[in-house]
Amino acid sequence: MTFLQRLPTIRAKFATIIVFAVGLTIALVYVILGLGFRVFAIRDHWWELLLAGALGAGIALVIARWVARGMTQPLRDMAQAARRMETGDYRARVRTASVDEVGQLAHAFNRMSEELEQLERLRRDLVANVSHELKTPISALRAHLENLLDGVERPDPETLQVMLVQSDRLGRLVDQLLELSRLESGDLPLQREELALAPLVSEVLSEIEVSRADRGVALERRLAEDLPPVLADRERIHQVLFNLLDNAVRFTPEGGRVTVWAERHDGAVDVHVADTGPGIAPEHLPRLFERFYRVDPARSQKEGGTGIGLAIARSVVEAHGGRIWADSSPGRGSVFTFELPVAPAATTTRREP
Repeated sequence: MTFLQRLPTIRAKFATIIVFAVGLTIALVYVILGLGFRVFAIRDHWWELLLAGALGAGIALVIARWVARGMTQPLRDMAQAARRMETGDYRARVRTASVDEVGQLAHAFNRMSEELEQLERLRRDLVANVSHELKTPISALRAHLENLLDGVERPDPETLQVMLVQSDRLGRLVDQLLELSRLESGDLPLQREELALAPLVSEVLSEIEVSRADRGVALERRLAEDLPPVLADRERIHQVLFNLLDNAVRFTPEGGRVTVWAERHDGAVDVHVADTGPGIAPEHLPRLFERFYRVDPARSQKEGGTGIGLAIARSVVEAHGGRIWADSSPGRGSVFTFELPVAPAATTTRREP
């Protein structure tokens, strides 16, 4: 460990360097003038050398402390903010107008603090949302079980069916949470293949017609036959399409229409799911794909949604290298769009003359 490393603060190191540099400069000047040019005899002026060195060192020390205080203030602020972050307070920020390395470090620290604060908010929201979502079916099951034990209800098929629905909802929520966690951590491998979208869309539409036959919503498919195949995992894209179409049908009033169409765009295929529902206010659009976020919580829970379907859809699409977004306005319906990369073979074929 060197001498500078033993000093406790950066200001002390900075001051030591300046004092040493000033003292060495004065000493060299006197030596060169005294020995090299014989301007004077050093033994006759040694006290002047000491006085000049002392004055130079003192002035250098004052200047060093003044300069170092401004230079190291952001570092002290970062140290204080880091101690606050240890206790879970991520609101601390470092203020600096410097553009040097210390300023860049302060800006990087502030970005890290913002990201940690956002992650902490998401963590708290997730815990609160999961607790709320799990509490509803568990409370319903517990109430029915207590009624059965007290003899208030009889174990007839209707009561057991209600309990089965609640247990299914609970199991579906847990499964989706586990799946979302694996998708976001990258632990869920994708079986990519050349995938034709037209047959897949027809298959999903048939499933929706069966599962939502009582909704009275017309389903329409408008996909060109020459649409190029995409490079994607068939089961995962099936899941994305089913989630988007199921949401569209659930939130479209009777007599409405849900339309699916796709188009090629800059080496990718954009798939659109449009509905004639009530639409979504602009302030809700940025958060639609967050976990457990609901535009209308009461209606979503009544419809049986878990609030995770769109988050899973976003994770699946992003894992394929694409993106997903929504366009909507109140009273004009909604259009959900996701893009997938075109299969390399299809791109090569298109470029051939």
